[in-house]
Amino acid sequence: MKFKFSANDKEWHQTLLNTFENILKMKIKPVLVYDRKHFSNYIYKGKTNPNTVWAECIKECGTIWLNPHLSTEPKVETVNTLYHECLHIKYPKMHEREVRKLADKIIPVAQSMVRKKKSFDIIHRH
Repeated sequence: MKFKFSANDKEWHQTLLNTFENILKMKIKPVLVYDRKHFSNYIYKGKTNPNTVWAECIKECGTIWLNPHLSTEPKVETVNTLYHECLHIKYPKMHEREVRKLADKIIPVAQSMVRKKKSFDIIHRH
């Protein structure tokens, strides 16, 4: 498989999640999964292609799936994405546009990365 997170990446992801959980004082503890097939058993069935999103979350239980394509992207994309997903869990009724705006304000991504995201965007299915 060309795109794969290393053991160090996964440890780093967990450290970030713990940090965001504490900063945001989250009531629901976020949990990362990397197996898309396992994750898809628990999400609402929709038409979003997993190859077109960086991540997805199930707000009610705090489960976050990360796309392995992120393993080849700049690290700030992963930080922004994890924070973004944590915001969805913390504020389940907040509109996608507002979540994105807040995540980008706290963890800015470079302009060139933002343009790139238009074709491989952070889309969330709820």
